[in-house]
Amino acid sequence: MYPGIFGRSVVAVAVLLLSASVAAQAQQMTDHEQKLYEAAKKEGSIVWYVSQTTTEFADMACKQFNEKYPGVTCNAVRASGQVVMQRLMQEVKANAVQADVMSGNDDGQMVTLDKAKQLADYTPENHKYMIPSLLEAGNGGKWSITSVAPLGMMANSNLVKAEEAPKDWKDILDPKWKGQVAIGHPGFSGSVGVWVVTMKKLYGWDYFEQLAKNQPQVGRSIADGVSLVESGERKIAVVPMSLAEGSKAQGKPTLPLYPASGLILPPGVTAIMEKAPHPNAARLFMEFLLSKEYSETLRDTARWPMRTDVAAPQGMPSLNEVKLISTPTEEVLSQLKEIQREFRDTFGI
Repeated sequence: MYPGIFGRSVVAVAVLLLSASVAAQAQQMTDHEQKLYEAAKKEGSIVWYVSQTTTEFADMACKQFNEKYPGVTCNAVRASGQVVMQRLMQEVKANAVQADVMSGNDDGQMVTLDKAKQLADYTPENHKYMIPSLLEAGNGGKWSITSVAPLGMMANSNLVKAEEAPKDWKDILDPKWKGQVAIGHPGFSGSVGVWVVTMKKLYGWDYFEQLAKNQPQVGRSIADGVSLVESGERKIAVVPMSLAEGSKAQGKPTLPLYPASGLILPPGVTAIMEKAPHPNAARLFMEFLLSKEYSETLRDTARWPMRTDVAAPQGMPSLNEVKLISTPTEEVLSQLKEIQREFRDTFGI
């Protein structure tokens, strides 16, 4: 979902922290995990279609998985949410599914895949350690929440004073931000689709007609605005707060902005494909994404962890301390094509 955002040093630190404990943790596998690992070694690899995170972070996650489970190679295929879904549906139609596991930020895609009978039923052992609200936001054995990246805003702290920064979603409609805002496109990003549907629900389509007058830069990914703000090309961007906080932690001129009305919560979900070429490796990878060490890596890279036994990143509010706005999946699905059309008509792109 978010290419080229975090500096190499954050990822390197996370890798070092995890690598130090991989050997010890490998000796602490549960019986279920050990059985999955033995079966996965016979399959040899796992293919992960992912739009949920950056390319760099996805590669790091695969490296960690490979270190923990020698003999099972993780291969990440990273693209934007809509591109991943289009590729997967083409494979389904051709009866040639290559993906074992899919991770995205639009659970509406999972609903579509489930209706087409393309998702396997697997309840991870690690579900019992998940934050209850995140467990409930999943769908039992069909898909699990593996990432939380609520959407807010960020500003360039060298160009925007804290007292002058937007305090809520409608503040970026102020003409003073003309030509200074970056957003993503709902035709390419599932997260942006959720954001657009939610903004329309809160403020009507007039919100986007006014925003268009401010001539925002429209990228494909929800994450494109991060680098634009860091470089000073744009002053404000709508972004996942994990990336805004991570940018700040890297010492970039970044000011994370938490809208008073609430953060938009697109669920980061992962599912196993019904026709996964490597089904046991896929189940093992799902356990890995919900493991304590992976949640610790999320924490160490300014992302919110999935588990009750891993605290929120230092300096970041817990999810219990901020207002979150969630739009029901079926509501997003029913409006997605319409808002994509309206968005193109309004922004001309």
